[in-house]
Amino acid sequence: MIASARMYAVAAPVARAWQALFARVADCAGVDMPYVEHAAPAPVSALWARPDCGCVFMCGYPYACAPEGRELLAAPVPAGPRYQGRPIYFSEFIVRADSPAQTLAQTFGDRLACMLPESNSGYNAPRHFLMRQAPAGARTLYRPTARPTPTPLATIDAVIDGAAEVGVVDSYVLDLLRAYAPERVARLRTLDHTPAAPIPPLVASAQIGAESCARLREALLAMDRDPLGVTLLAQLGLARFAAVQPQDYACLPVLAREADEAGFALTAPAEDTEPV
Repeated sequence: MIASARMYAVAAPVARAWQALFARVADCAGVDMPYVEHAAPAPVSALWARPDCGCVFMCGYPYACAPEGRELLAAPVPAGPRYQGRPIYFSEFIVRADSPAQTLAQTFGDRLACMLPESNSGYNAPRHFLMRQAPAGARTLYRPTARPTPTPLATIDAVIDGAAEVGVVDSYVLDLLRAYAPERVARLRTLDHTPAAPIPPLVASAQIGAESCARLREALLAMDRDPLGVTLLAQLGLARFAAVQPQDYACLPVLAREADEAGFALTAPAEDTEPV
């Protein structure tokens, strides 16, 4: 079985910290679990499809849409006070630090860097949030970027480089970058954020077996009581791992369904030049 923090391995030292943490989890669980980077541009969906997933981050929205064959292990609890000791996160709307915009509404009509529709933080949650902000009859509030931005780092770079005026990024990704790449985040400013959502969980393929899943789950949930585990969690800005259930993620497809039924798009179709 393999471990991977592809979704949150956003800088080289962060990836090393995840590798060390998962090695400790494997040691405590008594399993062999090598770390796999599966770095971009390899699609993250291919990682989720592997039958040997032992401890892999998966976005909560695609998990909730197709939970079959996957076992929830635990979810991270970021240490910052805004997370309230819960396994939650937000989508932050970012602009360049020197942007003239002071409110999100002042950016409506601009180019928005977002991720693929399979992403909750980079697509699903911000789409639903913007739908609630939109004037009656509006079908979108932003124009698309010229090129796709399928990862958080691509989204951030699009904003910094001027390919987009606004971007949407997972708040925990930004927390990690604030700690490990502060010069990058210093070029950005957050205008607004979505309501809290259940943070991406660690999952395993059901094919690794119930016993291995149980041992990994137990090891993850005990990391905040393990002296080395506490140190490794702190390096990643985490307080602990929390137990989660499938129903905790059932709210995410509801957001997508409501936006679909309203006919609301995160950005205008590429052939359109202005939001409707």
